[in-house]
Order: sequence, then structure tokens, then C-alpha cells
Amino acid sequence: MKSTSVGHAVLTFMCFVLLAAAPVFAKEWAASQKEVLNSFNTYLADVQQGNLKSMLAYWHPKYVSWNYAQELPADYDSSSKGLEEFFANYKFAKFECHPLEIQVEGDLAILHVRFSIVVKDSIGKETLSSGPETIILVKKGNRWSMIGLVWTEK
Repeated sequence: MKSTSVGHAVLTFMCFVLLAAAPVFAKEWAASQKEVLNSFNTYLADVQQGNLKSMLAYWHPKYVSWNYAQELPADYDSSSKGLEEFFANYKFAKFECHPLEIQVEGDLAILHVRFSIVVKDSIGKETLSSGPETIILVKKGNRWSMIGLVWTEK
């Protein structure tokens, strides 16, 4: 990685992609929870296709992410620049993410998940990353937008 903001963005991206292949635990979600999860899974389809433009359209303009291993959160601009670099240098060898809880209160939703991923760099070196993650979404009209992401790795 060339910078801390790139590191934030790479880890942010890896975490987002995880949910796309996630089996939902044997839990019955309420209609509002399903709406949030379906919206997020649609976003993750764009992630898997590497559609950066669609991905960034899902982010709220005030989007902020924070890996607790870093000193400071990363904003929209630094995260999006890091994603560009990620797509140029890494591929996923494996990813899993399990939604544990979805809280919906009006126009605010919080997803709590556990992720485990393996990324492969351009020379074939694989890196494992796993841990808990919290995704914060806000609803404007009929559309959910990601405004925050917090995670830590083990």
C-alpha cells in the first residue's frame, strides 16, 4: 500500500464485497431488514463486477470509514482513491460475510456482520483478513446509501 488512505479504502472495499457471497444465518428478517439487506446486496453485485462508478453512487457524500487499527477515519475522497488502486492491484481468492444483526429505525439502518476474506496481489501473495464490521446506511427517498463503516481485523 502506498498510503494510509489507500489502506483504509482497500480494507473498506474488501469488507463490502464480503456480504455479496454471504449466506444469511437461519434468521427471519423483518420486511424493513430485508429491504436494507437487499439494497446492500445490490451494491455488492456492483462491487463484484468492479463497477466503481456504481459503487461510489451508493456511498453517501458524507461517507466515512474507520478501521480501528488506523489512527484516523477515512473520508469519501480518500476511500474512493484507494478503491481505484485496489481494483488495479488485488483480486479476491475467498470472501465470506455473515449478517448477524440488522437494525432499522426510520431512515437509519445498521448492519452488524462478521467477515473473513483472502485477497491475492499481482504476484500471487495471499493475505487473510477477518473480524467484525458495522455498516451504517441512511435512506433518502427509496434509496439506501452507505454513510459509515467501522471494522477491526484479527
